Amino acid sequence: MKDILKRYLAHNDMVRVFVVDATNMVANYRDLHKASNVVMAAVGRTLMATTMMADMLKSDTDRLTVQIKANGSIGGIVVCGSNNLEMKTYATNPQVDVPKKENGKLDVSGIINGGKLTVIKDIGLKEPYIGVCDLVSSEIAEDFAYYFVTSEQTPCAVFLGVNFSKGNEVQKAGGYIIEPLPEASNEVITKLESINLSINSVTNLMLDLNNIDEVAKFITGDENIKCIEEKEPVLKCDCSKKRIEETIIALGKKDALKIYDENNKFEVSCHFCNKKYNFTKEELENLFK
Repeated sequence: MKDILKRYLAHNDMVRVFVVDATNMVANYRDLHKASNVVMAAVGRTLMATTMMADMLKSDTDRLTVQIKANGSIGGIVVCGSNNLEMKTYATNPQVDVPKKENGKLDVSGIINGGKLTVIKDIGLKEPYIGVCDLVSSEIAEDFAYYFVTSEQTPCAVFLGVNFSKGNEVQKAGGYIIEPLPEASNEVITKLESINLSINSVTNLMLDLNNIDEVAKFITGDENIKCIEEKEPVLKCDCSKKRIEETIIALGKKDALKIYDENNKFEVSCHFCNKKYNFTKEELENLFK
C-alpha cells in the first residue's frame, strides 16, 4: 500500500486534523541507512511530524527544514520537504543503539537526551522564518506540540509512532495532529482531550482500524468528519551532480584541489540518500574556468 496523508475538518469546521501513514517512507529510510530500531523510531516520528507540517505550507515552492540538535548519541536529525510532500531525512549517527526501557519500549529519549528543535520555513520572503524551542521530553511528539504552542501560538495534540513486527520489519509508522481552531467550543475541546488522553499507541490504533478515515473519526469523535485533502508523501532525495558542483564552487578552487591532492580523489556523499559523486582533477579545474 502507498503512504498517505489526509487533512480533515471536524465538528462543523471547528477542528483541523492531519493523519499520516508513512510506513513505506520509514522502511525506505532503514534500507538507505541501515538504522537501528531506536533511531528508526526517532527519525520516523520526526519525519512524520515534518511531513504534516509541510502539508501546512501554502505554496508548492515553499520549503521546510526541521532540525533536532540532540545532546545524546544520535547527534541530530534533519528532515527537509515541500508542500508536494517529497521528503528527505538523515540522522547523524543512524546505527547507535541503547537498551529498551523497563516497559519494553524503545528508548528514544535516551538517544536524544535533550537539545533544540529548529524549524526553518522558506516561504518566499526576504528572509526565512526560523523558530527554535527546547526539547521538553525528547520523545518527539511532545516536543513538536511544545514548538507549536511556543513558536506558532497554535495549541494542538501531536501523536507519532513507529511499530515493528516480530520479524523486525516496520509494521506501521503513523501519526496525527489535531488542532482546535479559534472558534472551537469548550465542549469540543473537552471531548478531544478525553478521547486522546485514552490512546496509548497511535500505531496500534491504526493497525486495529486499518483505515485512515476511521482513525480520523475515532480521534475526533466525529462520524461526520470531512476529508478536504489527500496526498501521497514519498521519501525522495533531490540531490544531483549539478547541485554538488555548485557546492564545490562555493568551496573554492584552492580548497577543492587541496582535497583532491591529499586523497588522490574528490568524492562527495549525500547525507540524505548516500549517493556518491566523484570528480576527476580535470573536472574540478574545469568547474573554475
